[in-house]
Amino acid sequence: MVSIPLILLPPSEGKSSGGEACALDITSLSFSSLNKTRKLMIKGLVNASSEPEYALRLLGLKGKSLDAAKLDNISVENTLTKPAIERYTGVMFDAIDYPSFNDDEKAIFDESVFVMSGLFGMVRPKDMIPIYKLKMGAKLHEDKACSLIWKPLLTEIIALEGKDRVIWDLLPVEHSAAWDPLGVTAATRFTVKFVQRRPDGNLKTVSHWSKTLKGALVRFLISNAEESGSPETAMTSVSSFVHPEGYELSEELTVESDAVTQLVFVKELVV
Repeated sequence: MVSIPLILLPPSEGKSSGGEACALDITSLSFSSLNKTRKLMIKGLVNASSEPEYALRLLGLKGKSLDAAKLDNISVENTLTKPAIERYTGVMFDAIDYPSFNDDEKAIFDESVFVMSGLFGMVRPKDMIPIYKLKMGAKLHEDKACSLIWKPLLTEIIALEGKDRVIWDLLPVEHSAAWDPLGVTAATRFTVKFVQRRPDGNLKTVSHWSKTLKGALVRFLISNAEESGSPETAMTSVSSFVHPEGYELSEELTVESDAVTQLVFVKELVV
């Protein structure tokens, strides 16, 4: 059987509204071992969103945005659902452009990608979910961040699903806290960083455009899944990735330590 990569992604901050199917059915979601905690998290979210002061602290929103988020959260068990890949919006998912994949690529994406979620722990792209608002770093239960509540559970799942596979860890810090890579025996794990090199040689980490850049990288990994999913060819394969904005892999800056390789993509700035 051909190996395919395991790609860890964050959800989007923004989410599309509406839905096309019935209300949330937790038993239909991937990773059934999370269901007990999912029920607790949903109950906590509904209760917290019903309390004005708690909701304000939990959601970090104001005005109409806060009102809309509270309404979405309170009705999270009853509102219409749609596939996670359609629910999550934003620049990274725009850059991935799932609808433009061919059928084979969509099948690989659906199998390869795990999306971290403060509310659901982790979902696959085709899981049917409602609109909701909850950050992974938010404190919902026992004054613990969602990431700490999910960490042992997600680590166990990734350890099972990621054993001897190539893991592409594209998570930001907030979501990285929701699992422990040391508890997973992967073939190899890659993280990525995008930087710009100024004419004076100084390097500047790209933050504003990093989601778009990661989205383009995901497209590359899916379109070259056989190579990016093999520990023998993953590094060679990704070295040919060049983002349209001019970011290329720098072997000089790429660092390997503790079973993880941080790939650094550099764009040379000119005067």
